[in-house]
Amino acid sequence: IETLDRLKDNYDLYIVTNGVLETQERRIEKTNIGHWFKDVFVSEQTGFQKPMPEFFDYVFDKIGEEKRGESLIIGDSMTSDILGGKNAKIATCWFNPRNKVNKTTIIPDYTITTLNEIVAYIQ
Repeated sequence: IETLDRLKDNYDLYIVTNGVLETQERRIEKTNIGHWFKDVFVSEQTGFQKPMPEFFDYVFDKIGEEKRGESLIIGDSMTSDILGGKNAKIATCWFNPRNKVNKTTIIPDYTITTLNEIVAYIQ
């Protein structure tokens, strides 16, 4: 919550997630974080799943293609979030709170173990 509060005034925040729209909306409502985000993009509504480039094409079609170059995806999944960001040609940040070893060939631009670390990378 502290990190979202620090970022919301200077950055447009979005949720991009795979799954069923109804389920994801219920999760967001339950955690009471939705008001920090400008929009939510769920694979069911886009017709594509991360890591497909078409998922991100859908997002940037809605928020503005010019935002692609200044965007950063933060995610905990190497195969959907980080690979998806790479496929979409946007910067990537792997949220790795358990300090897992990356056993893939996918290399994130940044790695963080706590969400508040992100502030240092983007300010």
